[in-house]
Amino acid sequence: MDDHGRRVLAPLREAWTAFEDGTASLLDLSRLAEQAAGALDNASAPLPQLLRKATSDLEFASYTNDQENHLQVGRQILEPVLAEWAG
Repeated sequence: MDDHGRRVLAPLREAWTAFEDGTASLLDLSRLAEQAAGALDNASAPLPQLLRKATSDLEFASYTNDQENHLQVGRQILEPVLAEWAG
């Protein structure tokens, strides 16, 4: 991932850590994923597509899952994005 990608994803990465610590929500992650997807171009594929999918899935999950399940659900939804970060 290039410097631009790292800068764009930095707020989402920080929010992910906060989410794991219990201080951020699925909706926080959804909004930041949406912002990151918009800032990355398709040259960064497949990341923008993964972020767009995560955006809608995170928002839906925030309304359809009990709070105690949010961490598990968030991990499942962001797993492809996290794998792409690592790669």
